[in-house]
Amino acid sequence: MSAIINQTGLPVPDEMTIELAKPITLGGGGDETVYTEITLCEPNVSQLSQFIKKTQKENAIDSMKFLVSIVSGVPLPVIDRVGVRDFYKAQDFMIGFITPPEQDDPEGNDAGSQ
Repeated sequence: MSAIINQTGLPVPDEMTIELAKPITLGGGGDETVYTEITLCEPNVSQLSQFIKKTQKENAIDSMKFLVSIVSGVPLPVIDRVGVRDFYKAQDFMIGFITPPEQDDPEGNDAGSQ
């Protein structure tokens, strides 16, 4: 299996955990969940399809928040409260998976299609 290459030319890891700069608490009254990190991985085809549909109806940030939420399992209200720097880390990671290969190489090979 060939590695996925991000916009900087580096391979995208299979998984990435982002330690949040500030913990986020969801809930209250003794039923609280504290989020200190977000773990992301490669989206599946269904998640990618949902994301693409979302981009046709919503702005880029809301669409990316949705993708980060469904891939990580972290509720959207928590993603809404994540700091911008942490969100950009998540966005940069996910872009590596949602950007299609170059047109001249539909298989995404480093050395070109054979």
